[in-house]
Amino acid sequence: MSRRWPVVLFLLLLPPAAPAVTPSCQFDKLPAGEQKLGPWIDKHNWLDIENQRLTLQSASTFMPAWRMAPSTDRPAAAPASRLLEDLPAVDPLDGKARSLGFLLDSRLATDGIVVLRNGKIVAERYRNGLVYDRPRPLLEATRPLLNLLGAMSVNQGKLATDKSVSRYIPAFANSGSLRKISIHRLLDGDERLAWSPEELADWRQAAGWTGNETGKGVRTWLAQPNLWDKPLRTGLDTGATATPEDDLLAWALAESNGRPLARLFCEQLLLPAQPEHEVLWLSDAQGVELANGLSLSPRDFARLGQLLVEARSSRKRARIPGWFIETLLASSGIRAGDIQGLPKGSERRYGFVHLGGAPNRVALIGTHGTSLYLDFDKRLVIASFASYPQAHTPAMLALLEQVWLSIERGLKPTGKR
Repeated sequence: MSRRWPVVLFLLLLPPAAPAVTPSCQFDKLPAGEQKLGPWIDKHNWLDIENQRLTLQSASTFMPAWRMAPSTDRPAAAPASRLLEDLPAVDPLDGKARSLGFLLDSRLATDGIVVLRNGKIVAERYRNGLVYDRPRPLLEATRPLLNLLGAMSVNQGKLATDKSVSRYIPAFANSGSLRKISIHRLLDGDERLAWSPEELADWRQAAGWTGNETGKGVRTWLAQPNLWDKPLRTGLDTGATATPEDDLLAWALAESNGRPLARLFCEQLLLPAQPEHEVLWLSDAQGVELANGLSLSPRDFARLGQLLVEARSSRKRARIPGWFIETLLASSGIRAGDIQGLPKGSERRYGFVHLGGAPNRVALIGTHGTSLYLDFDKRLVIASFASYPQAHTPAMLALLEQVWLSIERGLKPTGKR
């Protein structure tokens, strides 16, 4: 007589194991706070560069947001034991030997940096009140991620690059000027419209970034008659400056996929990256997510980079199309770009920067130095939040390149995995 039957019956009688709790793409609405921080900072100046090291850690004080709670079943990773402070570096501003800590503090104003190798945290460093689990807005550094979402939507048949924006946004169905703007032009980003300073200021105010809210919201502003009848400007650098085209793309993504932008980002990119901490997405007064409103913790920003690295070798782990990754990595060849401050051969692709020099290196670079560095061959990810005092200068880019090289040289793998 077989003795296996009692064991089988015993297993059948056991209660089913509780499924593992995973984060869902459920966002709760947060109203704006007091819109004031201390006696000197309010809605008019909270985004001034001299205030950002303080205010970006409290963005929901100034703007409404959608919040996704952190996972309740995932313990926080232990702090990384390897230090970055004393790694040797070269200051590109004077050519002198410095420590990495000097470049991060005195040159780049970097408040948070996380280094991943093979998906594991090997080093991290925080300053000025920023901590590993606090979300901070990426601001203009969000746009390349929207381009990535656009590429994924194209791959899934939700968008077609040769179609106009007006095809996907009902409010623009009769707009002749928007019929001239294709999805490809938005995703590529090499050409943008020539916005006046007054128009840009009005757009920011309508979205709720600055000043007294007009109440009309960003989409009402975007849908103004004849707004898009203006010439193109070309010859952009790495393209980190925000423009109304960012919110136009965000609107097209939401409409074509039939879901709010925050939820789309969560389903397509955030959940596969396995976030550890809360996520915020800043919105206008009507609750519409703003194109540059994504806020991530330093660790979750790094995990997003790891998702891109893994997408090249294991396509089943994400919906990121292979052609998109290979476009970012392809050699510049005779098309070698020239971005001052970065190695020869660096050029902008879908909002990311293909870095010259060593092969298979890509970066996402924000206006004031917030960045995501990816070395696909070495499986190295460096995420940093910075507040460099000027907007997107060659000096800032050269400093970032030196930081990446210093970390790459100084944090060698400790052994085979």
